[in-house]
Order: sequence, then structure tokens, then C-alpha cells
Amino acid sequence: MLQAWLSIGFVVLIAVLLLAFILWRRDNHIVAFTALLVGVPLWFAWEYARPTWTTGIITGTEVRRSDPDARGTTTDVQYIYMRNRSDRGMEMTNEDSWWWLKRNSERIFNDAKTADTRQTEMTVMWNRWRSTLFSWYPNVIAIGPAGSWPFWSLRTIGFYGVSIVLWLTYFYGCFWLTRSRPPEE
Repeated sequence: MLQAWLSIGFVVLIAVLLLAFILWRRDNHIVAFTALLVGVPLWFAWEYARPTWTTGIITGTEVRRSDPDARGTTTDVQYIYMRNRSDRGMEMTNEDSWWWLKRNSERIFNDAKTADTRQTEMTVMWNRWRSTLFSWYPNVIAIGPAGSWPFWSLRTIGFYGVSIVLWLTYFYGCFWLTRSRPPEE
């Protein structure tokens, strides 16, 4: 449980909350409120898009046809099921993603089916959240043999590189707003 609270996502959220607290204590109430108003939704969007990886055994794959939409169009949705190392089950979808420049869902699904047949341990990189209320599933971005390979993926390095620039700009902008304001007497 402690590992989840020390993840990079929660560290960034704590930094946003700490920034707002420091600004509030310095009597910069408007800037503190603005920092929260911008920082918390920005964190939610960043956390939703952030790549995560899990190592475990693929326990099954399935293709389900979706219900027809308003125009009567249906799509085939590919599901990948796995048990991670702590024996917890995960359900994930496998869809192409413009955000991650992913156009290889057929190859990923084939690799998942092969891993299911062979019962080999795999590392799956995914993004998004699981919500039973909204029927959201994480989306598989990449799959490969068990190990630490996802961190060195070009997608992951690019995402975290842009993230560092984004968060430094956010924090710098908040401190710049406090310096540009004349001191109250």
C-alpha cells in the first residue's frame, strides 16, 4: 500500500497541494486558489494519460462486439485479461490510440494470445483508468517479455520529458505570479 502512495503521480499531486498551501500561508490567496484550480485538473488529465506497466501472466483474451451506436455501427473490442505478480486480476482493452501513436493493436493482441497459450510472464504497458461505473478499461499500449523494458520506450521517455517541461512551467508560473504582485502592507 505504501508503494502506491509513493508513486510519481501522488508525489506530483502532493507537490501541487504543497505549493497551494505555501502560497496560502504567504497571503497569496488568489494565486493559491488559482494554483489549485489549474493544478488539480491538470494532474487528473496527466494521471489519466500517464503510462503504467504491470508484469504478470496473461490469463485470457476475448473479442466482443459492441452494442450499436445511434447510426447502427458496431465495433469489435479486444480484451486482454492478466494476473499480476500479487495475483490480482486486470482487465484491459486493446485499441489503437492516436495519443500514443499506437497503430499495432493486432500485433499486441496476437502477442497476448501467444503468451496466454504458453503461460509466460509478460510486461504490459497501459494507460487510462479502470472504472466499473462508466465501463472504462485501461488500454494496452505495448506488451513484451517480463522485465524493465517499458521505461526505456521512446513513448515513455517522450511522455515524461514533456511532463517535466509541463510541470516545471506550471510551478514556475505560480511563483512568477507571486513575484509580479506588489507586496501588501
